[in-house]
Amino acid sequence: MWALVRLWCDWAGEAQPDERHWRNLVERAQPVRALPSGQRPVGRPIAEYVDQLVLDDLEVHPCIEVGEGTQPSPLSAYVKREHDARLCAVVDAARTGESGIVLLVGGSSTGKSRSCWEAVKTLPDGWRLWHPIEPEPPTALTGHLEQVAPKTVVWLNEAQHYLLNQDHSAQVASGLRELLNDAGRAPVLVLGTMWREQWDALTAIPASGIGPDPYAQARQLVKNKSIAVPDVFTADELKAAQAPALGDPRLSEALQRAEQGQITQYLASAPALIERYSTAPPGAKALIEAAMDALRIGHGRALPLALLEAAAEGYLTDIQCDLRENDWLKQALAYTTRPLRGARGPLTLIRPRRAQPAPAMPSYRLADYLEQHGRSQRRFTRSPAPLWEALLGHVAPTSLGVLGSAAEDRGLLYVASRFYIAAADKGDATGMRNLAGLLEQAGRSKEAIYWWQRATDGDHTGAIAEHVASMLEKEKLTAEALNWWQRAADAGSSFALDRSGQLLEELGHIEGAIRWWQHAADITIGDDAMSSAYVGQGARLLAKTGRVEEAMDQWIRAFQTNHFMGMLTGVPDELVATGRDEEALNWLRPRSEAGDANALEALRQLQDASDRASRNVLHESVEEDQTKDTIRPGQATDMADELSAARQAAERLLEEGSVTEEAIGKLHRAGIAGNSRALELGSAVLWVSGKTDEAIRWWQHAAEQRDTPGTSYTSSAHYAARYAAKLMDEAGRTEEAIRWLQNRAETGDANAAKEATRMLVQAGHATRALYWLEGCAAAGQRYALAMSVQLLADVGHVDESRQLKLYGWEPDGSIAKPWEARSKID
Repeated sequence: MWALVRLWCDWAGEAQPDERHWRNLVERAQPVRALPSGQRPVGRPIAEYVDQLVLDDLEVHPCIEVGEGTQPSPLSAYVKREHDARLCAVVDAARTGESGIVLLVGGSSTGKSRSCWEAVKTLPDGWRLWHPIEPEPPTALTGHLEQVAPKTVVWLNEAQHYLLNQDHSAQVASGLRELLNDAGRAPVLVLGTMWREQWDALTAIPASGIGPDPYAQARQLVKNKSIAVPDVFTADELKAAQAPALGDPRLSEALQRAEQGQITQYLASAPALIERYSTAPPGAKALIEAAMDALRIGHGRALPLALLEAAAEGYLTDIQCDLRENDWLKQALAYTTRPLRGARGPLTLIRPRRAQPAPAMPSYRLADYLEQHGRSQRRFTRSPAPLWEALLGHVAPTSLGVLGSAAEDRGLLYVASRFYIAAADKGDATGMRNLAGLLEQAGRSKEAIYWWQRATDGDHTGAIAEHVASMLEKEKLTAEALNWWQRAADAGSSFALDRSGQLLEELGHIEGAIRWWQHAADITIGDDAMSSAYVGQGARLLAKTGRVEEAMDQWIRAFQTNHFMGMLTGVPDELVATGRDEEALNWLRPRSEAGDANALEALRQLQDASDRASRNVLHESVEEDQTKDTIRPGQATDMADELSAARQAAERLLEEGSVTEEAIGKLHRAGIAGNSRALELGSAVLWVSGKTDEAIRWWQHAAEQRDTPGTSYTSSAHYAARYAAKLMDEAGRTEEAIRWLQNRAETGDANAAKEATRMLVQAGHATRALYWLEGCAAAGQRYALAMSVQLLADVGHVDESRQLKLYGWEPDGSIAKPWEARSKID
């Protein structure tokens, strides 16, 4: 079609057409897909959304109240900002018939949801808006996608509840991609909001080899579809706000009193929320902090009152607990739920939506700004044991795995095991696998094997059975391992098919191995290479047992199935080794003389093997150790040597007078492009010239390199970080180097954590290193447990190191006592 349009324009002598415009015309010409019979479209007309409904249904933050009397509107006057123009472009494209998706990414109370509403309310009559949220956001979405009609806005406020849900993310993303690509349902507009840290978690590509990637589809869905919403108004935006502020006293007050241009935060009562939290009485503060910690650990936004009440004890001192009044909870709720100048207080009772049944237990929602504040300010604070107990007792079954993983991230292995076991007891195979992985990582192999074995239900690929077999072999339980290898083979694992035959032979079950290889050949018919290889293995064992005629017959069959694989059977060497080569030659000669090409090839191979044996030239295959680095002549073996060599070269260049600003600039550009030698030489020139700060900045800049935005650091960046820290250390800025590495580590950089720990220990601060690692564990950095185990061993606390590895920490930071991973139904 596009080629015809271009041809028509050429004939008419007109300018080349706009491809996007024509494609939109073609899409709009497609027949609109009707909804299934009897189904109504989801959502409601946008025209029905009055301001109060925008607050209630779309979760736009209510505005503060100013003065006495009736406020002009629940929503303050709106000031268009730079990001609004980009958002409006997406909405305009939808208006003309093009489906699209965009996520607004920014901090809490920065105006993301309000910006979305201001954009979509301009859509013409006929457009609907749908906010899928009940009973749970992801299932509400996936269960009703078929009812999305053309001209529908799908409203995904707090999109992390849809896209960062490990159990549903892939289904949500695939459903939305299918919806957006369906021309018969266009135009559809998907709008979402998300905090920056959640966006980073969604878009970060996990390192290879650490397990499945649950967010791969979601990441593809939102690739290049985000719009950043700044925390503060620019000078021009503040100026633009002056005119609408004349008619809205709330905006006027925000312009006068908000700090550093944080207008939207002030309007959403952020400063008042912090003040209410900071000055709260003990019971109320305990509820708020329990809510903060529950959310940052991974609980959903609806917090049951029973959970908060049970957890609160962990946030009170013994004296505070003893002095509580009988109605302390009623008083605490009255304090935390009281509105702030018309806006929500720290906690808000979640009321059922229209036509939704009332919940069995009242639940509360923490103010977004306080949630973000808690994530930041309480990041390195351990959550007390009563919170974990409350979560275990009041969490939905679907969240057990998420919370177990959060506990494991924090090194709370016993706590994690209880969540996983609770999930397993409800038949959740993922819980069993998670527990098995935890125990295996802790070095508790026998317990891990038990849970891996329980997790094999639904193991259609044989991967888990294969893993169990491998672990059993390491435990020297070879007979049991064989059963699991065969089970994995039956599930379709080709590796297990091979290993089963090999293990039968190693155990001396030659006849069983012969039958196994015949079975393997039979079930791989259709794959000539595989089948031929298995026939050849059987032929080799037949030769080994002296059954020459059968061996020859099978060997020829291998040649016939796949000539190349038939040459790789090992049969000739086996015949020679057992002294049966002459008998085999006699069997092959008449067949080769009769013109059998396969017999002729077999005869040639066997004669070659016999000749080698007679000359005693035994060919042995020597495997090189690929784990050792190859050192080139003159190559530095450690970073200190590299520094020294680079500085010597820099001094020579300076003596020769060949160093210019242009040359340094070229070295810098080459270094940033990935040439580490250029970085080393350029920074060395700066260093020996006395420009140590600039030399360090070069390496710090290189340490920020990533393959793509949102991914983990490159290997070159990890190297650069170590180099920068070493330069800071040499410059006498050791503490600065440690803090810089710790900041990187606290974002998840395990390499930086390892280097920071090494430098702390080297400086004589092993205790401080342990304390810092415990803080990293509290923040959910899983590397902290293994590094603490290693550090304890390095400083001579071998018994503590072993106990920590096996059993993890308690919530209070002490090393856990021995525990067993036992199911209640065992």
